[in-house]
Amino acid sequence: MKSSLPENLNEVVEMEKILLISNDVLHYREKIYNYFFDKFRERGYDFQVLSNRFQNVNYDLKFVHYEIPFSAKQYIAKIKEIKPQYVILFLHLKDKVMLPIIGYCKVNRIPVIYWNHGINIKTPNDKVKNAIFHFIHNQCDALITYTPDMRKYFSEKNQKKLFVAYNTLNFTDIDKETVPDKEITKKKYGISENKVILYISRMMPYKRVDFLMDAFADLEDIAVVMVGPGFSKEQQKKVDSHQNLYYLGEKYGSDVNEVYKMGDVFSTPGHIGLAMNEALFWGLPVVLLEGTHAPEIYYMKNGTTGYLAKDEEDFKKYMVDLLHDEERLSKMSKACLEVYDKEVSIDRMFQGFKDAIEYCKKGG
Repeated sequence: MKSSLPENLNEVVEMEKILLISNDVLHYREKIYNYFFDKFRERGYDFQVLSNRFQNVNYDLKFVHYEIPFSAKQYIAKIKEIKPQYVILFLHLKDKVMLPIIGYCKVNRIPVIYWNHGINIKTPNDKVKNAIFHFIHNQCDALITYTPDMRKYFSEKNQKKLFVAYNTLNFTDIDKETVPDKEITKKKYGISENKVILYISRMMPYKRVDFLMDAFADLEDIAVVMVGPGFSKEQQKKVDSHQNLYYLGEKYGSDVNEVYKMGDVFSTPGHIGLAMNEALFWGLPVVLLEGTHAPEIYYMKNGTTGYLAKDEEDFKKYMVDLLHDEERLSKMSKACLEVYDKEVSIDRMFQGFKDAIEYCKKGG
């Protein structure tokens, strides 16, 4: 078990406690929860997190956090110990601790908020899974989802207790002015091409990184720069055999920020998630293939913040034409920054959580 304690324990004791129970807490969620801790604290709440795992990337975590392997008995014991006034669940159906936790909280009159897609969007027509999801929705005191488009996955009777927390990332600690200029970073990595396509994500087959490399290999003025875990030996051989392909390894924090600032266009062709938000923050138009993407595709304004191509031929044409049209590239970059400010900032995400807590506090 791990825990980190705020400085003023006496102040925390007097606060109402919000306990978020999650599965693996990845590095980007840790930054979000730091932001939530500060914002909830301003409103008189102590925000804590209980999870089966925290990814260790040496972030300074502000919130009290507990790392305990999944066990209904241990998790309920920890809830008894913490005595939260509100519990937020960020769990999958396969996480078998969820139903016992909901049952315990209902018996003990602790409001439960379920943060979820509504259904499993990878299996939208699975009647059994959908029935379980809707049962859980009915049992919970409030619900949080990612975008307005996802309201359709919740029943009509639960709409009044459903709140939208626009899913995003926490960039409040980034000062773009202190990040090295793109030419400095290009020189650092030996990138000589005029324009840069960025792929920053896990190297999963469905994201189509191989297609991206094949489509733009050997173009003299366009570099394809890839960052993320899971790069194979075969993919590295492909990089080694083409002058304009670059794999920079895994990068986080300031190291990945300088790579984002170096880019001109972003693409994980077959599937995009929160990388959409990050691209918008850095003013990078996004070019993707039509298909199944994560909820963050909501922020794609086709023709404004990027392009959704119907096939591989269209994808390559959109990308090459955009990179060779400086005026259009600049216009789309500005549009990305505007959409980020209006729709994707961390404040909009926090608002959904705050509204759900206030709803529960009023008794629904």
